[in-house]
Amino acid sequence: MKMEEYIRGIPSGLLTAQLGEREIQVVGISENGFEFRLEKKAARQLLTDAVPAQHQVLRDAAPPQHCIVTPFCKVCFYDLEQALWQELVLTEYGLEKAPALSQPGHREKPCAASFYQLYRVYVTSPEFRIAVQKLLLQYTRYIHLKLEEDDARLAEATVGYPVELEDCFADSLEEQKRKWFAQTDWEAVLRPYPSYALELDRPEWYETYLKESLSDFMTDYWKENNVASAFYAKRLPDRIYLGNQFCRLLFPKKEILFALLEKARSEGLGVTVSFACQPEVGLKEAEQLLESLRSWCQKNESIEIVVNDWGMAQLVGRYPEQFELCMGTLLNKRKKDPRLSYLKSRLPDKDTGLLAENSLNADFYQKALEKNLGFVRYEWESCGYPQRFPEGKNSLHLPFYQTNTSQYCTLYAQYREHNRGRQYLQTECPGYCQMQAFLYPEHLHMTGSYNSLFSLDQTILRALETGSVENAAFGEAEQEVQPDRAVLNLL
Repeated sequence: MKMEEYIRGIPSGLLTAQLGEREIQVVGISENGFEFRLEKKAARQLLTDAVPAQHQVLRDAAPPQHCIVTPFCKVCFYDLEQALWQELVLTEYGLEKAPALSQPGHREKPCAASFYQLYRVYVTSPEFRIAVQKLLLQYTRYIHLKLEEDDARLAEATVGYPVELEDCFADSLEEQKRKWFAQTDWEAVLRPYPSYALELDRPEWYETYLKESLSDFMTDYWKENNVASAFYAKRLPDRIYLGNQFCRLLFPKKEILFALLEKARSEGLGVTVSFACQPEVGLKEAEQLLESLRSWCQKNESIEIVVNDWGMAQLVGRYPEQFELCMGTLLNKRKKDPRLSYLKSRLPDKDTGLLAENSLNADFYQKALEKNLGFVRYEWESCGYPQRFPEGKNSLHLPFYQTNTSQYCTLYAQYREHNRGRQYLQTECPGYCQMQAFLYPEHLHMTGSYNSLFSLDQTILRALETGSVENAAFGEAEQEVQPDRAVLNLL
């Protein structure tokens, strides 16, 4: 490969660099160096910050009159096979301005060329050449698999996914639940949590709860979900969640909602009302409902409200005396995928630990949410690996976690149009999800319910065998902050 033959289009998630104190985006790479560009003001700053060489400059690679010397240069290559970054510090390199003509036969538009300055870094390090060859080989292989194979074959090649199990399905969701839950000791699962809530998220449960006492309702709930009868009479919830965090059309009708509130109050249950992400056309109705809820709270007691979009957070934040604002699971994002376990087996322990935190672990972010929007509680999901929870009030939803949600419901499209890709926004729905669900290969422990995909956190259930239920969700014993509430939803 000649020095002028630069490969372009490598994603920044696979290749990046640092020059001095500045992170730069690599726009072209070869075995002999790489190209990057800077906005001209930043480029002038680079010249200003240049200092005498702390590393040897390759005068034969770059003419002295064009050479700029910086104290530090590092290139980072992502290893797709090992799923980790390889950092290479360059001790010998040349840096020069490059002409505006950066590709044969292609000239930048004048406005584009005047906006930035293109630079080239020349490298003779054998380690750099090997790293470039490895990156290009892996990326070419990835592109081939992406274009020529399906997602299962791609996962098999990259993380050892068992593609041979793709054809193993249960006959029904009920059969899957029997396999998942029949031997589960739910008393042990819920024991680590001071508080335990039940999530009622569809009309069937709203109506049943209104007709029965709490103890009778829980018996029916466990039976419906194929849970062993030994648990029926055990611990009752001290709080209920009303509403669906994912599909707004499954939210209870106004009269049913207030009937549920009254019944919960009479039984001494705390109440949390959950809102899904609201489209713009639904904001006026949501605002009116919040006014009615505020009036009810003024006569009775305050309630918690879970929101899953920033607009609803602003609306609920108007009434801090009546509502305690909770960040929903769609806003509290983290990496979640049932296939992640195959990747984890290939990662060093120090890298899997990076999954344990998300944005809320940053103190400044959490404080900004509390100060500007009034969040007092955060909703989490048990998603198959240990998590580190921040200070404050934390609720853990189990045993399922959401992976995908769409306002354009695939289940509705499949049932009505016989094509899950033929989707459109619905304002009304007869509730096909109460009768139908998507099934997935058994080894994935997934189901498609409502307008979402969910996966079962098996670590919660498997930990029972070793007596380490707490560690499955909370991490190691040194974990200081633990969720003060479990929220149960068996779909």
